Amino acid sequence: MKIERTLFWFTDASTELVEYNKKFYGLGILLNRLLNEAYDGKKIKFINLELSTDKTYELYSNVPKDEPYYYGGHLRYYGVLDRVEFDKYSEVEQANYLWEKAYNYLTKSAEFIKNKKLLVAAEYAFNKGNEVNLSTDYRVVEQVFDFNGFLFRASVWIYFKEDGMYSEFTLEKENRVLHRKIIDNTDNGIGFFLEIYKSIEFIDDSVIIKGHKDVDYLPLKIPIPKNLLKD
Repeated sequence: MKIERTLFWFTDASTELVEYNKKFYGLGILLNRLLNEAYDGKKIKFINLELSTDKTYELYSNVPKDEPYYYGGHLRYYGVLDRVEFDKYSEVEQANYLWEKAYNYLTKSAEFIKNKKLLVAAEYAFNKGNEVNLSTDYRVVEQVFDFNGFLFRASVWIYFKEDGMYSEFTLEKENRVLHRKIIDNTDNGIGFFLEIYKSIEFIDDSVIIKGHKDVDYLPLKIPIPKNLLKD
């Protein structure tokens, strides 16, 4: 990926708002994925979109307010958070608010560092995200295979929920889910969880999910009931 990571960070005075960081971790991952679908410019290591209260800027007067900063492939935007108003919003309203903020911050940042390709990618990501209603769930790996003349799609999904991230296997035929199985879960914010799964194979009526060598349950064999593979 040209952009390695994009995350939202929240601070109130000297306190890092960890609950917000975790809650909107998936939104940052969505933004990063969509940016990379369109971005083909110079590599950016990290994009950190910080939303801090006025108390934060009063406490740390040397920190720029509502401005971008860029150095060595690291892009940071020092945004402003009205926590009282933000807490009044519903979860959907909060996500939409942050999506608008992210677009504005990225637009200003792209102009600041004179990166037109980031500007294009930001607009693409903003519109694409709205098209999918900011759904953060996604297929991390998938494989289409033919069985008796029928096409099946095996996928491993990553789901972001309030209590953490979940991985789930699904088997589909003609966009209809025939079989699903929860694989694993962990806390929001554990980036390694998004890198565990690498490939899927179909062998002898079973799906084999392969991945990182340090994950003890991989490779994972999931037998598929034969009745599901019939027409």
